[in-house]
Amino acid sequence: MLDAQKRLSTGFLILLSLPTAAVGFALSSGIATTTWLLSSRYNLHLENIALIWLMGPLMGLLVQPLVGALSDRTWWMKGRRRPYLLAGGLAGAGSTYAMLKLDILASATGLSLIAVAVLVALVADLATNVTFNPARSLVADLTPEGPARVQGYSWMQTVSGVLGISAYLISIFFGNLALVLVTVGVVFFLTLVPLLFIEETAPAAMQGATPHDAGRAAPRASGMAAFRALWPMVGFLVYGVFVAVDKLFFGDALAAGAVPLFLAMVLLTLLWGIGIVWQGRRRPSSENRLRAMLLGHGFAWLGVQSMFVMGFFYVRDFVVPSAGTAVLADGLYQFANSGASTSVADTAGRILSMGFLLLNLVGAALPVLVLEPLCQRFGKVRVHRSAMGLMAAAYGFMALAPANEVFFYAGMLLCGIGWSSLISIVFAIYSEAVDSRAMGVSMGVFNSSLVLPALAVPGLLKLSDALGQHRWVFALFALCLALSFAFWWAVSEREVVGAGPAE
Repeated sequence: MLDAQKRLSTGFLILLSLPTAAVGFALSSGIATTTWLLSSRYNLHLENIALIWLMGPLMGLLVQPLVGALSDRTWWMKGRRRPYLLAGGLAGAGSTYAMLKLDILASATGLSLIAVAVLVALVADLATNVTFNPARSLVADLTPEGPARVQGYSWMQTVSGVLGISAYLISIFFGNLALVLVTVGVVFFLTLVPLLFIEETAPAAMQGATPHDAGRAAPRASGMAAFRALWPMVGFLVYGVFVAVDKLFFGDALAAGAVPLFLAMVLLTLLWGIGIVWQGRRRPSSENRLRAMLLGHGFAWLGVQSMFVMGFFYVRDFVVPSAGTAVLADGLYQFANSGASTSVADTAGRILSMGFLLLNLVGAALPVLVLEPLCQRFGKVRVHRSAMGLMAAAYGFMALAPANEVFFYAGMLLCGIGWSSLISIVFAIYSEAVDSRAMGVSMGVFNSSLVLPALAVPGLLKLSDALGQHRWVFALFALCLALSFAFWWAVSEREVVGAGPAE
């Protein structure tokens, strides 16, 4: 074992973060390029693009808990998480490159372009889900609870954020096609190289609870309790399956029922959630505490995932048409490319990349420099709750702000505060609320809490179409983050910190 691993040095924590950061780079690349690529290169309609984005949540829902459960019990190649990181890295690099060849693959297989795009998206999302869960679980495996665990996940987000920034810089200066090619190499090397230096904990050491699991006042939730905690979000699954079946087998014949079903499922989730909060106040338990966490996390990701899909169209239709708004994004590109001409779609893609660069800049800097010290002083739950409130305010600002490149960037900077906590601090909170012996499966369940709401993204997009302007969809995103804030308000800081062995 490396001495740096024994000491949990900063260098080791950075090394430990690289597999997660590789997936984060791929996700940043996908956010910047997927909608742009499918729209401008392959001329796919928004609804077909939304279907392709839907594949990720569907795959994550099925794969992440399964991979988590298997990785808790696997010992191969001197690791529990190592085999899955290896497989995910290889599949992720290959599927990323395949996105540039959809037309060739369609011609070679005789399938339609949309069918090939869906299949490639399934493989890419399979790779992401196979890698992400073990990579996040590895951080929990190799760091003790408390400040060290927070530090581990903070560095995970900082390293991921720095790589995310580099992804958007590549897009801005060299274009989205260059970014896709770079992503292939980054995913391959940063997923696999750390495996040469990190020594994992043998399964025998995990047969009982760790020393950090014992002696706490409140009980921990078991793996099965984590699964049960997902049930309040089953309405999102119903809606996602409805949309997928309608598009794939009925050709949108059932589209008239999509919005009413979406509203009904959201209302069901809210009423169920309110009941959970009420019950948790009257009779606190680890399961009710987990349900409030998962609902808070889920509604946050409903807003965030929808923004990933809609961001390009918001910028293209609302920001770009206003006079002189693309000065910064286009100026940087033309400076780097000797005054190259640009289209509306390319300009929108660069503005979007600039916005996500700023979001990731804040997301990279805050966890280690700001959020970790604040957690030590005020508590992890309070800090995360406040971050969700600020993100809700950011979305509200973007809905109401004038059409201007600078205002869009300001909104994305503010969003970065919530983003920095959403993919760092929240994992430290959750990992200390579940049984360490089932960390993999519990992390898979936690991922399902963002996957299930993501299945409802098409419903949110249909509501935006009904509103008539893509800008107003950001008001819906703000509502989602406000609901996240409300559910996290129901989570007691004392109960989370005092979580102990499994019930």
